Amino acid sequence: MDFDQFDDGPQDLAQVAEVVAESNAQKALDIFDHAWYIGRSRASRRMDLLGDYAGNEFFLIDGESLFQLVLDDPLLALGQPNDPSFQILHAYHTLERVLSEYTTRSANFEIAFFHENRHLTILTGDSPFIVASRMLARSLLFKHLLKLGLPVRTFRDLTDPCWSKYRNDQKPMFILINDGNVPAPLGYSANRVLGQRKFIYALLRGSLAVALLRGTTYADSKIVTFVYEPERQGADGVFPLSFLSFLQQVQVQLDTRLDEDMDKPAHELVVPATTSLPDNGFEAAEDELIYSLCRSLPQASNFFLLLAIIHFYHLPSMAIAERSQPVTKLPSTVSRSLCDKFLTPFFSRATHLLTSFGAHLSFDFDGQVFISTAIFVVRQVGASLDVQEVLGSGLYARVRSVWNRLQSRDESSEYVLPSVPEWANDLLRAATATKKTSKRLPSESSGLRLLPFDNPVLNPHLPSVSQDPSYTSDAFQDYNDAIDNLIQSPASPAVPTSPFLHFGSVEGTMFSDTQHWHNQKPILPPHLGGKKERPANSWLAMKVQRKNQQFMFRLQMQAATITGASGSALRQLAIPSVKTPKAVKGSLSPDKRGDAAARSKPTKKKEKPAKLSSKQLLLQKIQDEKQAEANDASRAWWKSKLAQLEKMDIHVQVQELGNLLRNKRAEEELLKIEMLSYQIQLQIALWIQDPQPSSPSSQDRFSLSIMRLVKQLVDGRVLTSALKDIIATILSLFGFQEYTQGMLKDARILEGVAPTFKFKKLVKSKTGAPVYDFMVLKGDPVHWQLRLFGEYMDRSMDSAPDPRVPFHPDAWQRKVLDCIDANHSILVVAPTSAGKTFISFYAMEQILRASDDDILVYVAPTKALVTQIAAEIYARFSKKMDGKSCWAIHTRDYRINDPQKIILDEIHSIGQQEGGAVWEQILLLAPCPIIGLSATIGSPETFNDWLETVQKSHGFHHTFIRHPHRYSHLRKFFYVLDDKSRPFVSLSKHESTLRTRFLHPITALSFGRAELPDDLALEARDTLTLFQAMKTAGSTVGLDFSSLEPSVFFAQKDGLLRQKDILEYEAKLKTTLRELPSEHDGDGKAKFHNNLVLDIVSQLQDPVLKKLGLKLDRAPTRESFTKNLIHLLADLHVQNELPAILFNFDRTGCEIIALTLLNALEAAESRFKETSPVWKRKVAQWEAWKANAKERERQAAILEKQKKNRAPDSNSAPEPAAATFSWEGSFDPDQPLEDFSFIDYKSPYSLSELEEEIRNLSWGDRVQEEYWALLRRGIGVHHAGMNKGYRSLIEALFRRGFLRVIIATGTLALALQFRQCAGRAGRRGYDLLGNVVFYGLPMDRVHRLILSKLPVLGGGFPLTSTLVLRLCNLLEESHRAPNVVKAINSLMSLPRVSFASDVGHDYLVHHVRFSIEYLRRNALLNEEGKPMNLFAIAGHLYYTEPSNLALVGLLRSGILHTICRKIPLNVKDDDSRMEEAKRTYILLMAHLFGRRYLPASLSENKAMLRDLQLKYPSKIVLPAMPMYALEALKSQATDILNIFAGYARAFIESKATTEELAYGVPKLPLNSPLTQHLRASRVKTSIRSSFVANSGLCDDNFSTVQELAETVRTEIHLNPHAIPCLDDIISSANPDPEPKPSSISEAGLPGKRPKKKGQKKENSENDNFDQVREQAPPLKLNAYLYDFYIHGQVQTIVVANGIRKGDSWYLLEDFRLTLLTVKAALEQLLLKASKAATSSATGNARAGRASGSKTRTTKDGWDDTSSDESDVDDGEVDSTLVESRDETLLDLDINETVEDDFDDADEEHPDVEFKRPTGVTGQDWLVYRVVRLACAEFNEKAKAMWA
Repeated sequence: MDFDQFDDGPQDLAQVAEVVAESNAQKALDIFDHAWYIGRSRASRRMDLLGDYAGNEFFLIDGESLFQLVLDDPLLALGQPNDPSFQILHAYHTLERVLSEYTTRSANFEIAFFHENRHLTILTGDSPFIVASRMLARSLLFKHLLKLGLPVRTFRDLTDPCWSKYRNDQKPMFILINDGNVPAPLGYSANRVLGQRKFIYALLRGSLAVALLRGTTYADSKIVTFVYEPERQGADGVFPLSFLSFLQQVQVQLDTRLDEDMDKPAHELVVPATTSLPDNGFEAAEDELIYSLCRSLPQASNFFLLLAIIHFYHLPSMAIAERSQPVTKLPSTVSRSLCDKFLTPFFSRATHLLTSFGAHLSFDFDGQVFISTAIFVVRQVGASLDVQEVLGSGLYARVRSVWNRLQSRDESSEYVLPSVPEWANDLLRAATATKKTSKRLPSESSGLRLLPFDNPVLNPHLPSVSQDPSYTSDAFQDYNDAIDNLIQSPASPAVPTSPFLHFGSVEGTMFSDTQHWHNQKPILPPHLGGKKERPANSWLAMKVQRKNQQFMFRLQMQAATITGASGSALRQLAIPSVKTPKAVKGSLSPDKRGDAAARSKPTKKKEKPAKLSSKQLLLQKIQDEKQAEANDASRAWWKSKLAQLEKMDIHVQVQELGNLLRNKRAEEELLKIEMLSYQIQLQIALWIQDPQPSSPSSQDRFSLSIMRLVKQLVDGRVLTSALKDIIATILSLFGFQEYTQGMLKDARILEGVAPTFKFKKLVKSKTGAPVYDFMVLKGDPVHWQLRLFGEYMDRSMDSAPDPRVPFHPDAWQRKVLDCIDANHSILVVAPTSAGKTFISFYAMEQILRASDDDILVYVAPTKALVTQIAAEIYARFSKKMDGKSCWAIHTRDYRINDPQKIILDEIHSIGQQEGGAVWEQILLLAPCPIIGLSATIGSPETFNDWLETVQKSHGFHHTFIRHPHRYSHLRKFFYVLDDKSRPFVSLSKHESTLRTRFLHPITALSFGRAELPDDLALEARDTLTLFQAMKTAGSTVGLDFSSLEPSVFFAQKDGLLRQKDILEYEAKLKTTLRELPSEHDGDGKAKFHNNLVLDIVSQLQDPVLKKLGLKLDRAPTRESFTKNLIHLLADLHVQNELPAILFNFDRTGCEIIALTLLNALEAAESRFKETSPVWKRKVAQWEAWKANAKERERQAAILEKQKKNRAPDSNSAPEPAAATFSWEGSFDPDQPLEDFSFIDYKSPYSLSELEEEIRNLSWGDRVQEEYWALLRRGIGVHHAGMNKGYRSLIEALFRRGFLRVIIATGTLALALQFRQCAGRAGRRGYDLLGNVVFYGLPMDRVHRLILSKLPVLGGGFPLTSTLVLRLCNLLEESHRAPNVVKAINSLMSLPRVSFASDVGHDYLVHHVRFSIEYLRRNALLNEEGKPMNLFAIAGHLYYTEPSNLALVGLLRSGILHTICRKIPLNVKDDDSRMEEAKRTYILLMAHLFGRRYLPASLSENKAMLRDLQLKYPSKIVLPAMPMYALEALKSQATDILNIFAGYARAFIESKATTEELAYGVPKLPLNSPLTQHLRASRVKTSIRSSFVANSGLCDDNFSTVQELAETVRTEIHLNPHAIPCLDDIISSANPDPEPKPSSISEAGLPGKRPKKKGQKKENSENDNFDQVREQAPPLKLNAYLYDFYIHGQVQTIVVANGIRKGDSWYLLEDFRLTLLTVKAALEQLLLKASKAATSSATGNARAGRASGSKTRTTKDGWDDTSSDESDVDDGEVDSTLVESRDETLLDLDINETVEDDFDDADEEHPDVEFKRPTGVTGQDWLVYRVVRLACAEFNEKAKAMWA
């Protein structure tokens, strides 16, 4: 359900009739986009398909879109205008590379082709040559695709019955497809795009989601693209039928045009049934294919046909590398003639013949090899060489045979060479001219000379790569001087020519990482060397103190609401301080536990009891006597209470007895037995009094309640002899007599204890017959247990007492305890409610007991979870630490020097898009054992194998513990929405709608494509109904399931069934279900949708749901969704099933749901007050009472006066106090009525306490009044955008039971969403059962959720360039501490650094070395590996890479100084020039950070953008980056490219490489002159893939890092997301990107790149490459950040920019913190530069004073005046000595609030002004002012948004 409302403009369909009449495809496309597609695009979400959306769900990739991606590759030389290149090998490589992005991420997909979508692939309507080329390539790609072993499907269109059946059977979740992009203005482009849009329209209308393939990015384990959710089934169509008919005509026009161009109807792609060879052999089939092809070309010249035959037979003999031929530049007339006259019909006929010859024959054609062959043959013929000698005997024989057959000559006849046509001679002349003018390519070598680097820790691991021996500090100075010329261009103003790197010294300013990331607060605490914070004044001190007090108050409040597994409040454990020396890691200190691990295991010898002394015996006797007295007193108390109970009504007795059982006395052994026995007595009495005691419902209800009490007594293992007999009698009556001995065998019998009451007689003394026949249960006892007793069965799994914990842990839990005691690293995977919570707290207690100095770090993915755990720690533990803290909360920067354990809760967060890399880095570098906890890891064994390797490299033993079963079951329901539901009246008058219908888990198999997931659990009653359904269905087909009859399966059980028994039965049932006879699909895979399974499912379905059928697959309207919410909650209320959490994965949705409920309750209450006479009388009475207030006050005063005047009389009785209480005094007519509130009024928490909390949190209007009104009605909203104090209050009230409805968010993938959210229901120790209600979801999606499998854990390559930088910083800041050195040595020695990647150690060390080189060249590291200069930006913004490094490069190149170039130094803050500079700075930052792409359908639609821009103050599309900044980025990108191309060369030189032969070994290795010539003329490459070199590309013409990563050899692992790849930033920043030429243009010639814009064209008369392939425009950025800075309107960036309201807070806040970080880094840098200048300029300063020069004109033309604000006199330091060029600021006030979110900045305090430090130049200070002012302005608007 999408709750966001974007302004998509009017859906104007008035022009439809005109468009249809004109048959204008372009206008029709405009209407289509305006009326529907742009709106759908704006509603789409860009997300990670695997991590955030689908998980492991099955989806489709559209084959035609896949081929479009391949054939539109700008590097591919194929299908270009007038270019004979047909480099299909390159296309195969691209196809496999794209598919590998999905296969390596374990995506669950198949490839589907729809014949009607072929036009975008082959570009129908374009030139015949292009269409023919792409048609043939499409067929060859399809053949190649079939060889890859991936499932491929073909369909005609969406009306194809095969598609309908496939979709119903396989149920794909979505399809990855192209949308056609933006059409070209000419030809059939609009027709092709319109046809594709129509296809997407049909898909979404058919409820299949769509994701865009083009524009998808692949980063680490993520696949990120736009996702379009399907539309509601049954919704009214957008377009009239006439328009839809016209769209169909467009399709027909395309089909007709294609048939006309190709002379024959285009064939359909078909997956062959067999690929077996023909009977006459492979060579004969090849001969027949080439013969038939040549025969079909009667217009072709004989010489061309001869060349084609030679090429056909010779090509298989060539190695892949030999086919990398140089591009021959042909005259346009020659190339056009060759393409149009010969190759077009040749390609067209080849395409059609391949269909008839089937899949067994491959066809190959290489345009460059064909041209090279033709030139060589012509040259040799001209030299009068013999053809047989040129070709070689083997090739000559095959060519002669086919040629003679074509000439109708005998195949063995002598070969007759056809005459050489003129075009062939032109080929030879062109080749000769090209050879004369071409230059020899430079020799291949690594080229790059690395800057020196010498670090003793890293040196042993880094590979030996040549360094520049001539490097000196002066050379480095020269290198940095070169930066001056980076951005000189006509488009930019003159920039400063002085370097922007040096800050007071030649080597730069060393960085010290001692401050927080976005302010100047010290990171380290005082006891670890940090500076102690001192508030600047008493007001700030008071504020800090007050804030700390508020925090502790909230924490205490939360702690008071936390309960243990028993449901009682936690008791704080006081742990004494450890005065002894620090204990050994992992060992328990000698406390009351002793050696817990040892005591948990039985000893071989039984120790003799110690002999007690006489004193001890006496003390023991006294103790026994006191206990006896206490027991007698308790027994007397019980007897008195029993006497009172017996006088009460029986129903009252039940209630009162329940209260007595909560008394502490009830914990006494004997008393508890008596009280539980009396409970049985009462239940029997109630059964007897029941009007229909023998009815099935009564028998079930009372027998269940009695058996629950019997089991509770038996589990206590202590019984009286009388009670033992009573239990045996009850078991006999119920038919459980076979269980009596087994149940009572372990009970300790107390003899001689008389009962305190007379138990009802149940059997006759003489006959033994039952007194009450209705108590005799007739059914099978096993069936009874499965049907009714499942929730109450023993859930333990081999549990046993253990002195280490206060409960009986299961076997897997005891193993965890042993591992923690042994200091092992552990990965624990167990579902929610299994019992993982104790693990963290046991480890914490162990640390606290072991030492006062040991540290445990607990890491969680959300602040909410961290805060909750902190509250629980506060509730559980206390320890006096001599002034030190026992625990602390940190949300980002902190230094933990020597932790003893690290707990990673929810460790599956490692696979999430945001922050996952940080978790992976923690695992790689942790110096201590790891405890990883998760409930939702798919295939955890794979992840554990990697984790075990990492932990072993650190020297820790690792243990994997997996427990697959929940403790409490989840019962699932589906809520049926009613569009005609009656109005809600009140909770007391509400009757259940009965629309909450039970879902048997197995009924999800009706979904179609489904397998039972391993964690699909069945309740005991589910197993019974499943067996009964299987038995019934099996009888109809002769299957015998008698062995599964419960009474047979459990025949050997001698006691009540346990959950462990049910699991065995469930497994057997599911195994049998999987093995049922079934249909098979084409792949031989069993399908669950066969008739037998459907019959079983049908019997298990709820009758109401079965009747509604397919109607349930429709998603509801928004009105229906919201209208039924109040009825859902009212149903849960009357069914006593509250409290409840309502999950919605959109923050805006949560708020809308909450406000809808509030409106429904308030409206119902208003109707009640308006119509209820009782209410009106009560209000009137209250008003009368209120009106009489003065009279009451007067009477009270008179009484008080009389009392004072009366003489005291000691003999008189005291006068009773006047009754002052009346209901009117506490009555508030505005207070919500109980009948219209979900508050639990029985909760000990009072409404007055709530009002007090609301008053405390209402300061500053940080929470809207509506949310307080919701709290007053028992409803809370909980998501990250809410105020932190409000969220904490919600959590506390929910735990107290006061609040019974919470509406919350969650952001996980499909399977994780279901399991994580559903897992909140039913926790171990709290609930025996959890209920899950699916509301507002289509039934097929519900089934998908139930059957979904957990996705395989994703990850990435964590060792980015920024991490290398931070590792160097860690080494320096820790002074190379042993733990740090050990961690880095372990990391650098790992055989595999990432669990999601198989790259090895060699790649790792080369990657690190060249990352260091990049960091050295960007002045972020010095020669020794010490961080310097702008580290704060790069390091603190690590999560934004590569944007952080791009910003560093821009700052070093002086971009901000350029922005400020025309501003006078003394300009005022509000000057228009300052405003312009600030806007430019924000524009620059918006290009780098918070990047959100716009769908191309909107960003390229100028009319739609113009309408929105006229209506709103937003630009929507982010304006282009200033050209001088863009040029600087491009220069930086070139440097990065050179560095990592050098890496690739160094890596390949270090290894013995092999030729790429993925396409196969040559079938006919020849050594003829032709072969030798082609081998000698090939383009030699060392790092470029031979497949890509097939298009004429060599090693020295890479254009981007992305291209480098995608086209290097397979053995070179280059991850563009692990290195600072700026390609995407440059692409979206370019105002008018030039189309990227194909590789066969002049740019594709070896050693050449595309010409720059405006560059003069040479040899135009011979240049046939005047057209380039039509390329999709790059995705453009949403201008929401820039727009918000301009106008500050949140609602505008929602409706106009399309930013979802729920995301806006996060996005704006993240950008705000980024601005603060940059500001902070610059401020710190300026301070360090000032200190360096001060220390180095003392002598020169005196000289400056003597000359009197305080002002100078720098070489960049700026007047540089020393600051008058400096704390030091201007004359002391000459400003000419400091050349600091950079930007960013941070507040120096150490008392500034850490604003992780606005909640942390509850109260504002005056900013402490950052004054200009001594020696900072005027230019630098002006840059600082621009950054500071822009940051402050954005900060102010963001805070206003939050308020």
